[in-house]
Amino acid sequence: MHTPYIAPEDEFDMYGIELDLGDWRYVIDELGVVYGRGWYPLHRYPTHPEPDPSSPLLTRLVAGDATAPAQVRVSPGIEVYSWRNEYVTLNPIDHRVEARIRLFVRRQGMGAMVRRVVLHIDLRDKTVLLPAELPAALRTQAETKGRRVLDLLTDARRERRRRLPEPSQALCATA
Repeated sequence: MHTPYIAPEDEFDMYGIELDLGDWRYVIDELGVVYGRGWYPLHRYPTHPEPDPSSPLLTRLVAGDATAPAQVRVSPGIEVYSWRNEYVTLNPIDHRVEARIRLFVRRQGMGAMVRRVVLHIDLRDKTVLLPAELPAALRTQAETKGRRVLDLLTDARRERRRRLPEPSQALCATA
């Protein structure tokens, strides 16, 4: 059974940053994402290897005909650079989405101490589920980021209902 999770210990991230929770939102930070059926709107066309006609010893990846729910990386949509500890990985489960996040704990030398956390976003109930053991000092950060992930997925579902084939430029960092 998938449940929200928090790592037992903080870890050092040499390039970790502290991001102000201000007024930003998450954006999709990958190419090749399309809309598909089901609770989770972010899909890809799965690929499979087949012989390359130009060179029989090599293979090439060919996209299939149907989409499948896909793991997708999102990032804060405020500046374009490597976010390191601020990237979030979304993994579809069913009507729930697992959001893998690293929360900022404190500055440490030139980097930061972070804590790995898995939140669950329930698309059916429109809720964010946090680990029960989450320290109070990290709760606001986790709630804010979890709510912003839910907002992104809600916006993506809204676009899909409008029959857009893929996320609009407003939802993508790489568009």
